[in-house]
Amino acid sequence: MDIVQYLTPLLGSWQGENRFRLMPTDDFKDSAATSTVTVTAAHFATVAYTWSDGESPQEGLLLLAGGMSQADPATAVWADSWHTGRALMQFAGTVGGDGVLRLHGSYAAPTGPDWGWEIHIHPGEGRGGRLTMHNVVPGEDPYQVVELALER
Repeated sequence: MDIVQYLTPLLGSWQGENRFRLMPTDDFKDSAATSTVTVTAAHFATVAYTWSDGESPQEGLLLLAGGMSQADPATAVWADSWHTGRALMQFAGTVGGDGVLRLHGSYAAPTGPDWGWEIHIHPGEGRGGRLTMHNVVPGEDPYQVVELALER
């Protein structure tokens, strides 16, 4: 299976809710969200989405390629107006036995070792889907920062 086949149940336009928190002790803040999942250049898929931080509209884009196995992992680049600023973040990952695509990347921390960032795509069997994002602080358990829950 390749990334296009994997994301076929999610193709199209979606709406729902985004939940965001900065630190693991913070409460989640909810906002309306939209997403459009498309096939691009035959072998790639994009997940474009919108959300808000208070009154400030935000948007992001995930461009995915590749397969879904250890031998041919999925790869992705991600940009988000709030999370990545002007930079692109690179990811690689595979689908687990639960059907969730887990992408792993990293970013430079102000001091010390790089921190990790994970994006998980939960396909939801055509009813809807979820995209979650997790911060990975060195020496700590990952914690969820974002949940984008979508419906038709």
